[in-house]
Amino acid sequence: MKIAIVGCGIAGTAAGILLSRQGHEVTIFEQAQHCGPVGAGIIIQPIGQSVLKSLGVYEDIYRQSARLNYIEARKHSGKRLIHLEYQRLKTDLYGLGVHRGRLFSSLLSLAKQVGAMIQENAHIVDYHNSNAGVSLELQSKEQTESFDFIIATDGARSGLRSASGIAHQTVEYQYGALWATGACSAIKDRLFQVVEGTKKLAGLLPIGNEECSFFWGLTASQFAKYQQQGIDVWKNEVLRLCPQSEELVTRLSSFEELTFTTYRSVSMKSWWSDRIIFLGDAAHPTSPHLGQGANLALEDVWAFSKCLKQETDFHAACLVYESLRKRKIRFYQQMTRWLTPFFQSDGVIKGWGRDRFLPVMSQTPILREQMLKTLCGFKVGWMKSQMSNDD
Repeated sequence: MKIAIVGCGIAGTAAGILLSRQGHEVTIFEQAQHCGPVGAGIIIQPIGQSVLKSLGVYEDIYRQSARLNYIEARKHSGKRLIHLEYQRLKTDLYGLGVHRGRLFSSLLSLAKQVGAMIQENAHIVDYHNSNAGVSLELQSKEQTESFDFIIATDGARSGLRSASGIAHQTVEYQYGALWATGACSAIKDRLFQVVEGTKKLAGLLPIGNEECSFFWGLTASQFAKYQQQGIDVWKNEVLRLCPQSEELVTRLSSFEELTFTTYRSVSMKSWWSDRIIFLGDAAHPTSPHLGQGANLALEDVWAFSKCLKQETDFHAACLVYESLRKRKIRFYQQMTRWLTPFFQSDGVIKGWGRDRFLPVMSQTPILREQMLKTLCGFKVGWMKSQMSNDD
């Protein structure tokens, strides 16, 4: 088939690889003038690693990543909140901390190698169905050639989501984060977070090459206040809460060296309509507190490619895909929505409850097992067994 993919990110490139290998004619449209590595650190959990192995880029990514043995969160007082070791679930499990740009570069290179066409500087704003197929409308009002169907992987702020007419609900989170990447040797083998109540959150994610991705949770108004006060005021507050970030933070000289990001949650009534399907963050964006965004996106494209291979017809493949993915995606959306205010909100009671119960939960064997399954991506999943049989 002739397939258009809108959005050349992790999900878009992965879809381009898998579908090109199946013999389809794939064109990936990207609104940026040049497809290049951007973003901060992400965690590739065991379920995401399985997809990277299927794609054939796992070894390359592993060499460029930091191996994470556990997840740790502490209060500002030093008291431990969470200590989840992957090996407590299975001895060969671990997370991978990787710079999003490095993962993207590997996927983009492979997508080109297997024959996917990349069309840059193509800002898609709408699409049109006809008897001949479906065409894309660019911001310039030009229309592309016709395709059999569209895969929308244009991110959390997908422009095609509204154009599709599919009913959906959007929740904008009050809290976002400041991100920066740099040299940091204090944290090497774990995701480390430190909190003070629910209004202050800092974290360090090792991403390989002796670097970490640093994040600081805050609202847009708090960021504006810091900008007025100057970066030194902010740095002093960061170092008081998270002294482990000193090597990275002290080198920052202006807020221009950081990226401020906000988050949203979107629930779609369906992920597909006539000749279009939404995958990854375009279908189900959430806050990053469970660290599942890239993993769910990789799993989405792998699952859809398998459905399309088995069913051959687009509509039939979409029906099977949605039946397979709906329960798991809804679970992770609900878990993230529930968890977020316990780490970032203006409440006091939620912080008190978190500090009281999380340490107990993460050290109670039966609860720890469920938390680790959720972290690894194995909770409510059919894909683990499917992947083990994938040739």
